[in-house]
Amino acid sequence: MFGRGSKVIYVYRATPTYYSSPLTETTLMRRRYLCLAFAIITSLGFSPIHSASAATSTSIAAIGAAPSLGATGLDDRPVDLASSPSGNGYWVLHANGSIHSFGDAPYMGGPNTAGLRAGAVAMAALPNGLGYWIVASDGGVFSYGAAGFFGSRVSTETKTPIIDIAATPSGRGYLLLGADGGVFSYGDAPFLGSAVGASFRDPVALAARSDGAGYWILSSDGSVYSFGTSPYFGGANGFASAPMTAIAASPTGNGYKLLARDGAVYSFGDATFHGRADAGTNKALAVAGRPSGDGEWVLIADTPARVPGAPPANSGNGRRIVYSNSGQRVWLVQDDGSLFATYLVSGRRGEPGPGTYHVFGKSASGSAHSGTLRLPYMTRFAHGSTLAIGFHGIPLRRNGTPIQSDTELGQFRSAGCVRQNQTQARMLFDWAPIGTTVVVLA
Repeated sequence: MFGRGSKVIYVYRATPTYYSSPLTETTLMRRRYLCLAFAIITSLGFSPIHSASAATSTSIAAIGAAPSLGATGLDDRPVDLASSPSGNGYWVLHANGSIHSFGDAPYMGGPNTAGLRAGAVAMAALPNGLGYWIVASDGGVFSYGAAGFFGSRVSTETKTPIIDIAATPSGRGYLLLGADGGVFSYGDAPFLGSAVGASFRDPVALAARSDGAGYWILSSDGSVYSFGTSPYFGGANGFASAPMTAIAASPTGNGYKLLARDGAVYSFGDATFHGRADAGTNKALAVAGRPSGDGEWVLIADTPARVPGAPPANSGNGRRIVYSNSGQRVWLVQDDGSLFATYLVSGRRGEPGPGTYHVFGKSASGSAHSGTLRLPYMTRFAHGSTLAIGFHGIPLRRNGTPIQSDTELGQFRSAGCVRQNQTQARMLFDWAPIGTTVVVLA
């Protein structure tokens, strides 16, 4: 069994890539996507993406040989998905703690609203399918069926919310992941380190290795830190279509699939590509695969994806970019107020001043210092004393090397613009059309 529910999955660390051209912006964009597609398919063994099923506000997309078992009753903020070991059923967790079961996945209870002090955020199933755990954002853990209770964070002060849970292969322990990258181990789950204080960016998921001696922490941009015996099998930074929400291993452990919030499914190694989920605008939340590896289910809902770090209060309304100068962080906020992405950046202290701005110009490849530096994916939103100020990728020298590392993001390093890593720069460039509101906070 593999997927967000079982958490016996493989994930990897990704390295940003970029593409440049002196041609016009329209030609550049066309050639960039063609080159990326060719490179992915030929060099990485990537399978092309095809549409598999239409999305509704809440639905389960059945892909490949996965049977369509329905989504009746999924109308109250579903947040996670887990598959039964037979491959003929699944459970869906809601933020209020309720569980809906489909196919041969047995219903074994749920805390519901009465048992929760905070919203449910994730679930993990026993490998034999005879029980499952639910975790809430305050660290409370609820066990059902044959799943044992081994402890929780609810009585301990936790600096940031808990955002995920991963079961050990034995079913006799589990790991919890905090929004700051902290890892907390219970039962036979080993503590092998965490991402707290590291250069890691925006963790969204935790996965335990099948040998019980390693785990991975996944970030929203596809980067992964590995701990213990956990290996990684490649990287997808630079060509993903949207922020990541889940990664699942093939049954052999010699391949994996990655799910993006727009429903794109990417196959690596021996993981068979079966199609994508038509998730509309960034609604794909979780994936659960069949043990046979011949299909998977994708949870599609309007529930905001698991991206930690809500934008600060009094930062405006509606679709907007929020930039905290003092915090050196950016938030991309959707029309409905849900968070699309958040990450650290490098700007200049006090510039631009606090206020509301709007995107007024974009170029896929700008330049600075008489052409000696290239500024990938420039999105301009303010006017400085002499030049426009915008969001862009970390400047690249003529030989393609960056002038600062991704690990230095979060520090004041810029002469005026706001630097991002290349993947995030492209993401903001694609996400923010001309006219997009930009709120700058002190």
